[in-house]
Amino acid sequence: MSLVKLLNLILLLLIFIAIYNIFFGIDSKRNFSALQHENQELLMQNKIIGEENNQLELEIQSKQKNDAHAEKFAREELNLIFENEDFLRFKETNSNEPQG
Repeated sequence: MSLVKLLNLILLLLIFIAIYNIFFGIDSKRNFSALQHENQELLMQNKIIGEENNQLELEIQSKQKNDAHAEKFAREELNLIFENEDFLRFKETNSNEPQG
């Protein structure tokens, strides 16, 4: 076999491999389309989560500016009271425990 025929055969083989990879390989058009579709879905999910995040931030800011909410938090979570108030704490009991 002459060198020219061998080079032509190698070139033809390389072209065939390249074409095969374009249509059936890892970087095929089908995989590219699937990745584009997945990217679009992720962008939509990201947009929805971003909107929810903005809504939660607005709620947090409104509660931080609300004195009634701050007072409720201080009373319930921090057990704080005003100067002239008495603090009463009740013991929680389990209804299954005997009383005595």
